[in-house]
Amino acid sequence: MNKKIITPICAVSALALVTLPCFTFMNNANASESTKGDLIATTNDFTLANTKLSSGKDETVYLLADADGLIKSTFIGSTLYSEGKALPFEVKVTYSLDGTEISASDLAHQSGHVKISYNYNATATYQGRKVPFVALTGLNLDATKFKNVQVNGGKILREGENYTVAGISVLGLNENLGTDFLPASFSIEADVSDFTLDTVYTLLLNDVIADLDTSELSNIDGLVSSMNQLSDGIDQIVLGSTALSKGAGELSAGVKTLQTSASTLSDGISSAAAGSVELSQGLETITANDESLKQGAKAIITSTLQSLNSNPTVMYILSQLKIKAITLENYDSVITKILEIKDDTDLRQAKSLLDFATGVIGYTQGVEAAASGASELASGLGLINSKMPELISGVGALASGADELYSGSIKLKDGIAAFKAEGIDRLVSFANRDLAGFTWNARQSVSAAKSYHNYANPSAESVKFIVKLPSIK
Repeated sequence: MNKKIITPICAVSALALVTLPCFTFMNNANASESTKGDLIATTNDFTLANTKLSSGKDETVYLLADADGLIKSTFIGSTLYSEGKALPFEVKVTYSLDGTEISASDLAHQSGHVKISYNYNATATYQGRKVPFVALTGLNLDATKFKNVQVNGGKILREGENYTVAGISVLGLNENLGTDFLPASFSIEADVSDFTLDTVYTLLLNDVIADLDTSELSNIDGLVSSMNQLSDGIDQIVLGSTALSKGAGELSAGVKTLQTSASTLSDGISSAAAGSVELSQGLETITANDESLKQGAKAIITSTLQSLNSNPTVMYILSQLKIKAITLENYDSVITKILEIKDDTDLRQAKSLLDFATGVIGYTQGVEAAASGASELASGLGLINSKMPELISGVGALASGADELYSGSIKLKDGIAAFKAEGIDRLVSFANRDLAGFTWNARQSVSAAKSYHNYANPSAESVKFIVKLPSIK
């Protein structure tokens, strides 16, 4: 949940909401009356009319594609580029009508349930990593023709008789980071009558990722270390719970011996006393590692809260809710409120991590109290052993209680072992393998983005691509 890792997602969302409505409808001052409203003014044979030239250190590459996303012409400014240099990405658009794939030309003026899918793929690599790009796609839908519009991987804005659809995609990062939750495509579904579609534009740029500061990823490196400390503490808890179960078993056996024969009563109580000592020692073993366990949990809490409170999206929503910050005392209710406004997998995972860490702290406090009680139990059993004649009458009740203690200790031992195997071990495995690898891959992804800063102009320090897909009439 480090803020430097989740920033790309937030930045993409912010750019999409702020840029795309303007990007889709901006007028070309140099275009003719017939092409006003187009960002790239073109003729029917895929040539470029008057278009603003790229200048300075910022390079703009204009790409004219067919309705399927196949690039037909490439322009640097208004100059046709014909050197055949490969593009760092691919665009593919597919159309379906009532569940059956159909060509764009055949879809024109048809009616039914239409789905349009925009798929993007990063193709350029740097040191074995994909060069990542952010793709922002904008298009208009005639609200008199398009009903029940749904967008997967974007946002819908209603403007008069038109819908503005803002599509958000991130190219290359899923492959680089080993994730599957970043959107590499987006799709639109709607019930349509007399299908037509205006010109569609996609802006692709990698500045959002290239400009990331990876210096603070060391915070996650610290989290990995804390998780390893947590694992060591849990190992001690498992050992302690085994000793607890063993001691409870011996106590139960000893009490049963009291019931069987008065002649063996003294030996049985001695065994029970020995078991209580092992119980106390086992709990002392657990509490000996409480501090490292607490520190690990506190590190998780601190890192997670810092990440949440520095997240731009979370900060914005907190300001709207008039809440200064997310704290250990209010995180449950505040994150719940945020999730009601914006459902986000990372926020849910952060809340689960905070729930787990606070639970661990509560658990250590309980174990410490149990250790104190176990010490008193050991002293008490010694007293019982010295006063056996007075306790013969209570042996029956003691036997029943010993059975329950043993049964409970078995459940505790098995529960803690399962908790370690299914929870802590998997969490530590992720911290050491996935999470540590995640931070490394994040750094490499930023390096790959920085490596690609020009297309045809060697002196350019940044480059963006604008893809125009023709209207379907």
